[in-house]
Amino acid sequence: MSESGRIPFATLALIGINIAMAFLAFFVPEMVERFGFYSDSPSVISALVSIVLHQNLLHLLANMVFLAAVGPAVEFATGALRFVLILVSGGICGVLLHWIATMNQVAPVPLIGASGGISACAAYYSIRYAHLRVPIVPKVAIPILGVVGLWLGLQVLGAFLRIGDPSGGTAFWAHIGGFGCGTLLSLAFRAPKQASVQFGHQVLDRMNERSPAATIAAAKQHLSSHPTDVKALTELASAYEQIGDVTGELPVLNQLLTVANGQSASISIKRLVALGRLTELSAMKRMRLAHDFESSNRELAVIVLRSVIDEPDSEVQRPEAILALIELQDEPETELLKQLTDKYPLHPATELARVRGWLT
Repeated sequence: MSESGRIPFATLALIGINIAMAFLAFFVPEMVERFGFYSDSPSVISALVSIVLHQNLLHLLANMVFLAAVGPAVEFATGALRFVLILVSGGICGVLLHWIATMNQVAPVPLIGASGGISACAAYYSIRYAHLRVPIVPKVAIPILGVVGLWLGLQVLGAFLRIGDPSGGTAFWAHIGGFGCGTLLSLAFRAPKQASVQFGHQVLDRMNERSPAATIAAAKQHLSSHPTDVKALTELASAYEQIGDVTGELPVLNQLLTVANGQSASISIKRLVALGRLTELSAMKRMRLAHDFESSNRELAVIVLRSVIDEPDSEVQRPEAILALIELQDEPETELLKQLTDKYPLHPATELARVRGWLT
C-alpha cells in the first residue's frame, strides 16, 4: 500500500532500531534477561525496551517483514508522528495486558518483541483499508477485515488454550492488547471516515469510466455521507457540465467554493465566469475569494474584484473592492481613485487610500 515516490522514513527508522537492538543483543546476550519484561517483576524500563528486543533471527525477521508490509501504508495514511505513536502505544498496551493476564504466573518467560506494536498497526490498517479485498484462492477474495478478524480470533484462542505451548512463550495477550490499542487509535484518528472516503473515491473512479449519469449518481451517494468532499464535488460538477445541466452544476460550484481552496476553487471560479454566473455569488463571498487568490492567482483576483466593482454604487462591498484592486496594481488606476473620492468621500477605504498617498 505504499505510495509511489514516497519513502516511509519512520517505518525504515523503526526497522533499523529493531535490527540494531538485535545485533546488540547478539553481542550482549544478557540484554534479553536484563531488559525483557517479566510479569513477576515489572518495570517501566523493561516495558519500553522489551518492545524493540528480539530473541532470535526468525523472531526478528517475522516481525520486521510484517512491519515492512503494513508500516508504510499506516505511515502514509496517518503521518509519521501518529504512526510512531500507534506502534509505540500498541507495544506498551500489549505489555500491559500481558502483565495483567500473567502476573500470577510462576517463573514467567520474558516478554520481548515488537508484536504488540505491529498488532496495533495491523488493527489500524484493517480499519483504514476496510474495503480492501484480499485474494485467498483464484477469483475469490475477502475483505481485509475478515482476514484480520480471523487472525484476532486465533490470538484469543491461543491466549486461553495452551496447546503445545504450556509455558506461554507466544505473547498472545500482547498481540491482543496491541490490537485493541490500534483499534482505539484508529477511531481517535478517524480512520473509519478515511476508509469510507477512499472507498467512495474508488467507486467514483469506476463510474467515471462509464458515463456522466453514473458519476452523478455515485457522487450524490458519496456526498450524502461526506458533503464536503472536494473530489466528489469536483466530479459531480464536471459530470453536470458534460451533460450541459447548468441548473445542477451551479449549486455544486457554489458548494465547492465554500469548502475548497487552491486549484479546485480557481477552476470553479473560472467556470462561473465562463457561464456568466459569477455575480450569483454574494459580493462578500467574492471579496473573500479575491483575497484568497491575491497571492496564488492575481489575474483571477482582479476578475473577481471587478465583478464586485461592476455592482451598483449602493453595494456595501464596492469601495472595499475598489481599494483592493488598487492595491494589486503597480500604478493606481485614475478612474478607480476618482470613484473613491466622488462616490465614497467619507468611507474608510477612501481615507486609507489617502493615508497611503494615492489621494491628495
